Amino acid sequence: MPDESIAQVAIDFISFCFSRRSVEWPLLYDEMCYVASNKLYRGLGYGELREIGLDLTLSGLVRTSQIANEVTREMRTGHRRLREGLLAAS
Repeated sequence: MPDESIAQVAIDFISFCFSRRSVEWPLLYDEMCYVASNKLYRGLGYGELREIGLDLTLSGLVRTSQIANEVTREMRTGHRRLREGLLAAS
Protein backbone atom coordinates (compact mmCIF):
# COMPACT_ATOMS: atom_id res chain seq x y z
CA MET A 1 0.00 0.00 0.00
CA PRO A 2 1.44 3.40 -0.89
CA ASP A 3 2.45 5.64 1.97
CA GLU A 4 -0.62 7.78 2.66
CA SER A 5 -1.60 9.83 5.64
CA ILE A 6 -4.81 10.64 7.43
CA ALA A 7 -5.86 13.76 9.29
CA GLN A 8 -5.89 13.78 13.09
CA VAL A 9 -9.63 14.46 13.02
CA ALA A 10 -10.14 11.09 11.28
CA ILE A 11 -8.13 9.37 14.02
CA ASP A 12 -10.22 11.20 16.60
CA PHE A 13 -13.40 10.10 14.81
CA ILE A 14 -12.34 6.45 14.99
CA SER A 15 -11.36 6.88 18.65
CA PHE A 16 -14.76 8.44 19.38
CA CYS A 17 -16.59 5.55 17.70
CA PHE A 18 -14.45 2.96 19.49
CA SER A 19 -15.08 4.69 22.82
CA ARG A 20 -18.83 4.59 22.19
CA ARG A 21 -18.80 0.93 21.29
CA SER A 22 -15.63 -1.00 22.04
CA VAL A 23 -15.92 -3.66 19.34
CA GLU A 24 -13.67 -5.04 16.63
CA TRP A 25 -13.99 -4.63 12.89
CA PRO A 26 -16.52 -5.10 11.19
CA LEU A 27 -18.83 -4.16 14.09
CA LEU A 28 -16.79 -0.98 14.54
CA TYR A 29 -17.59 -0.15 10.91
CA ASP A 30 -21.30 -0.34 11.78
CA GLU A 31 -20.75 2.12 14.62
CA MET A 32 -18.70 4.43 12.39
CA CYS A 33 -21.49 4.44 9.81
CA TYR A 34 -24.09 5.14 12.51
CA VAL A 35 -22.06 8.05 13.87
CA ALA A 36 -21.40 9.44 10.37
CA SER A 37 -25.00 9.09 9.22
CA ASN A 38 -26.20 10.99 12.29
CA LYS A 39 -23.25 13.42 12.27
CA LEU A 40 -22.64 12.72 15.96
CA TYR A 41 -18.95 13.63 15.88
CA ARG A 42 -18.32 17.32 15.22
CA GLY A 43 -21.12 17.30 12.64
CA LEU A 44 -19.05 15.16 10.26
CA GLY A 45 -20.92 13.00 7.77
CA TYR A 46 -19.78 10.65 5.03
CA GLY A 47 -18.66 13.38 2.64
CA GLU A 48 -16.67 15.31 5.21
CA LEU A 49 -14.97 12.15 6.43
CA ARG A 50 -14.03 11.17 2.88
CA GLU A 51 -12.50 14.63 2.37
CA ILE A 52 -10.19 14.12 5.38
CA GLY A 53 -9.11 10.67 4.26
CA LEU A 54 -11.59 8.31 5.88
CA ASP A 55 -13.72 6.68 3.17
CA LEU A 56 -16.61 4.56 4.48
CA THR A 57 -17.72 3.41 1.01
CA LEU A 58 -17.04 -0.10 -0.30
CA SER A 59 -14.13 1.11 -2.40
CA GLY A 60 -12.45 2.62 0.67
CA LEU A 61 -13.04 -0.19 3.15
CA VAL A 62 -9.66 -1.90 2.89
CA ARG A 63 -7.75 1.24 3.80
CA THR A 64 -10.35 2.33 6.37
CA SER A 65 -10.24 -1.05 8.11
CA GLN A 66 -6.43 -0.91 8.26
CA ILE A 67 -6.53 2.56 9.77
CA ALA A 68 -9.28 1.64 12.24
CA ASN A 69 -7.42 -1.51 13.31
CA GLU A 70 -4.24 0.49 13.91
CA VAL A 71 -6.06 3.17 15.90
CA THR A 72 -7.95 0.67 18.07
CA ARG A 73 -4.82 -1.42 18.63
CA GLU A 74 -3.05 1.68 19.92
CA MET A 75 -6.03 2.56 22.12
CA ARG A 76 -6.20 -0.94 23.63
CA THR A 77 -2.49 -1.10 24.40
CA GLY A 78 -2.37 2.45 25.72
CA HIS A 79 0.51 3.40 23.43
CA ARG A 80 0.47 6.87 21.98
CA ARG A 81 2.23 6.26 18.69
CA LEU A 82 -0.57 8.10 16.93
CA ARG A 83 1.23 11.27 16.01
CA GLU A 84 -0.52 14.58 16.30
CA GLY A 85 -1.72 15.63 12.89
CA LEU A 86 -1.04 12.58 10.76
CA LEU A 87 -1.01 8.81 10.91
CA ALA A 88 0.81 6.85 8.24
CA ALA A 89 -1.55 4.15 7.02
CA SER A 90 0.28 0.88 6.83
